[in-house]
Amino acid sequence: MSIEKRILVSFSGGRTSAYMGKYLKQKYEGTDVELCFVFANTGKEREETLDFINECDKRWGFEVNWVEYNPQEEYGKRNWFKIVDYETASRNGEPFEKFIDKERIPNAAYPNCTGRLKSVPIHKFIKHIIGWDKYKTAIGIRFDERNRINWQSAKDNNYIYPLATEHRVDVRFIRQFWNSQDFDLQLKDYEGNCDFCWKKSDRKLITLIRDVLNIDWWINQELKEDYTFFRNGK
Repeated sequence: MSIEKRILVSFSGGRTSAYMGKYLKQKYEGTDVELCFVFANTGKEREETLDFINECDKRWGFEVNWVEYNPQEEYGKRNWFKIVDYETASRNGEPFEKFIDKERIPNAAYPNCTGRLKSVPIHKFIKHIIGWDKYKTAIGIRFDERNRINWQSAKDNNYIYPLATEHRVDVRFIRQFWNSQDFDLQLKDYEGNCDFCWKKSDRKLITLIRDVLNIDWWINQELKEDYTFFRNGK
């Protein structure tokens, strides 16, 4: 089948990503375009994120495939993932810890967690389980975030950004959409899906700690490694 007829919808579990999924499902309903929704769980996603993905799935029929980083040899080839679901998804950082044990703690000098924990499992799943070799990958970046897009990389990797190109929306539009719904992601904007992501600003991290977020897992990972997650080794 033509690459134009197969779209991997990379579902992050955020509001923009969820809206993109709904938009694409409505756009291609009744056509011969195949959509495959995939969410890669790191084990450090907020419980609210997992609940939100499950709710979107039940209400809008995304049929989300849940995968986790799990590098292993199987029949002579690496598959790098395992299939889970809402009930069995890791909630104590297990996939993330496997990545750290295999490679090292990610930080500004080694920002490889998204690639290993999300991109690799998602695309390996598509290849080995869904059986697609050629497809486009839809990513939830809005028009007002378009400066985040590497257009050459998008062309090389068949990435598409529907909410930044064909259906241009901004953060205000997304907020208004979710205000009109009878369910929502139960997180503040600064909290994000990853519970204590090292990419957040110091201000956001301090706010999370003040919100009584338990960061023992992050501390324990640093105690057993020679590297730190955060800026200035803090």
